[in-house]
Amino acid sequence: MNKVSVPTLIIFVSILTFCSLKNDGESAGKKLAIIGTWHWQESKGGITGNEIITPQSTGVAKKLVFGTNQKVTVFTNDTETGQYNYTLKKGNSVFDNKQHYLLTFNEMSYVIRHIDNKRLSIQDNFTDGYVLNYTK
Repeated sequence: MNKVSVPTLIIFVSILTFCSLKNDGESAGKKLAIIGTWHWQESKGGITGNEIITPQSTGVAKKLVFGTNQKVTVFTNDTETGQYNYTLKKGNSVFDNKQHYLLTFNEMSYVIRHIDNKRLSIQDNFTDGYVLNYTK
């Protein structure tokens, strides 16, 4: 049986540690970016893929408030309509079966298409769903 040298083992462990820290940092950045109040701007999609729904077209204003306690509070027309635990982790998308960041709450899973300190775009993680766009 081949013996592994100590320097080789140290290099291998260092690479694994670096990769782990890099992924944790990326995940932590996404988790921090989600914290705050998000106002719904529009939803696009549906069976035809062409439907556009907005607060103006529905008369419904929606707001998501993500806390550091892993809870999201949902408001509809400034009335609290639910509070749920949320998770943000990597998982497979139904669209390409590849790893993406998934946001899950209220028994729904969304693919995070974009997130920064001003804009959040999530997509229902099922076919014929919608892309939901929010702003802070």
